[in-house]
Amino acid sequence: MCGIVGYLGERDAVPVLMQGLKQLEYRGYDSSGIGIVHRKKVKVIKEKGKLAMLEKQLTDNLTAKIGIAHTRWATHGGVTQENAHPHTGPKEEVIVVHNGIIDNYAGLKEKLIAEGNVFKSETDSEVVAHLVEKYLDLGPEQAVSKAISMINGTYGLLFLFRDHPDLIIAARNGSPLVIGIGKDEMFLASDAMAFAGYTQHAVFVDDGEMVILNPKGYRIINSQNLEIDRDVEQLEVASENHTKEGYPHYLLKEIHEQPESVFRAMGRGGRLLPDFGSALLAGLNLEKRDFFDIKKIHIIAMGTAYYAGELGKFIIEDLARIPVEVSDASEMCGMNPIVDKDTLFVAVSQSGETRDTIAAIQEIQQKGGRVVGLVNTVGSTLARMTDGGVYIHAGSEISVASTKAFSNQVTVLILMALMIGRSRDISLSRGRELVAELKALPGKIQDILDRGSELRNMAEKLKDYQSILYLGRGINYPVALEAALKMKEVSYIHAEAYSAGSLKHGPLALISEEMPSVFICTSGDYQEKTISNIQEVKARGGKVFVISNYKDSNLENLADEIFIVPGSDEAISPLLTIVPCQLLGYYTALALGRDIDQPRNLAKSVTVE
Repeated sequence: MCGIVGYLGERDAVPVLMQGLKQLEYRGYDSSGIGIVHRKKVKVIKEKGKLAMLEKQLTDNLTAKIGIAHTRWATHGGVTQENAHPHTGPKEEVIVVHNGIIDNYAGLKEKLIAEGNVFKSETDSEVVAHLVEKYLDLGPEQAVSKAISMINGTYGLLFLFRDHPDLIIAARNGSPLVIGIGKDEMFLASDAMAFAGYTQHAVFVDDGEMVILNPKGYRIINSQNLEIDRDVEQLEVASENHTKEGYPHYLLKEIHEQPESVFRAMGRGGRLLPDFGSALLAGLNLEKRDFFDIKKIHIIAMGTAYYAGELGKFIIEDLARIPVEVSDASEMCGMNPIVDKDTLFVAVSQSGETRDTIAAIQEIQQKGGRVVGLVNTVGSTLARMTDGGVYIHAGSEISVASTKAFSNQVTVLILMALMIGRSRDISLSRGRELVAELKALPGKIQDILDRGSELRNMAEKLKDYQSILYLGRGINYPVALEAALKMKEVSYIHAEAYSAGSLKHGPLALISEEMPSVFICTSGDYQEKTISNIQEVKARGGKVFVISNYKDSNLENLADEIFIVPGSDEAISPLLTIVPCQLLGYYTALALGRDIDQPRNLAKSVTVE
């Protein structure tokens, strides 16, 4: 899940490449590097650490009109300067950057070593540079074609050639790749955001295709060696200025952007139909009569999107009365999924490039399944491969830990549940109530944010613990799961979520003065049972912190600390209770001095399996 970018044109390539890397650093920040060709000489500069470390090594005399660059999330080989990209062949005739994993690299490397090749890194990617250089006498195109025919795995690859200073060749299999078309200049990247400040004209590359790029244009060749003619798309992607706008961290900024972002998820009100008590999601490409044919909905996702899907299950089953299954895409990839005509599959992904989710969807489509997508990134692989879908319009997230994308995913799932439910089970009055609740949502989130600093005290008490339990019942259980994920991502404290009802079935053994519990306790059917679980924890000396949406003297007396969010309909409540949990993770990480926006070992867009 690395970021790659290439440039060929009349500009100085190095500033263009660095700007592209800054837009892609969310894909990995273990190390980074740039490779250029100038006067038939190869120059590679790479550094361990974040992009700022590479910038310190760049000098004004490092000029070229062509180059490729990379920001890394380590898979094969440790985080070292040697393992940073770009990599070269043994004669430094070829430079390569790679996003993905070469599954059969070990056997290929062994053969190349037997032939006398010497490797400088532990990476799988360097093998590809050696292979291309081995066959370079055939010419660059044929050399790349020969090399990629020998490798198995996922890859987005960019190649430079010492003796061809006006040529970039690229190849894709399972890792995103997009061409940017400017005036007398061309771009290649793993995300169109990398060149958004230079051009909005793009061509998306599909699996099994190779791109041959020169300053005047490009050719796309498929695996049958046939040239492909593909339409140029006009993107609506703005270059990010990467400013925190006065906030100390992007994570805090993005948490505070949620009133506006969930309003965008509702189409600024345009996706709501108040008179009909319903919602409109035209991108799903489903007619009202199609809703009657849906016997089951199957949500497929990973990480935060998976927990959004778990909330979607509760909400869709309650409002639309359709059974919902939620699957971990990485587990589904190795299965033989059951696909039938009455099931609607829903792929949820912030980036639209999550490799496990894409692989699962490909298998479902192979079996004839109907798939729609809930995606944030315009033009992403999932957005293009699904039969219909909805953009969640969260805006870009610079912080690796997802916050507003989660809230927008849940918002769109509520809209979907409302739309289907009004065609099947929900009354007009109930529908209008939900629309009114959704309209009030941004203001209620803002109320929480205005009081967010109150959570600092809770965070100060939590920061000294080694482990934290998050507990909730019913619709609050997925909130607890996502809350625990946020805490562990940014604070590095072990946090684990359970359904509160499962406490006495084993986890109660963990309760002690050294193990605090955070309960999500809201009004409704599970209210009294959750309070009973809190009493069980208190009876065993455990500290209890509560996020609730109602004031109750009994609850306040039991809790060591309590934070109250505005009341709401149960279906809407997760979008309110999750916000203090996000802030709690943030303030705990802040108290511990963590790298909040770029937590260790993580990257935002997981484009490898």
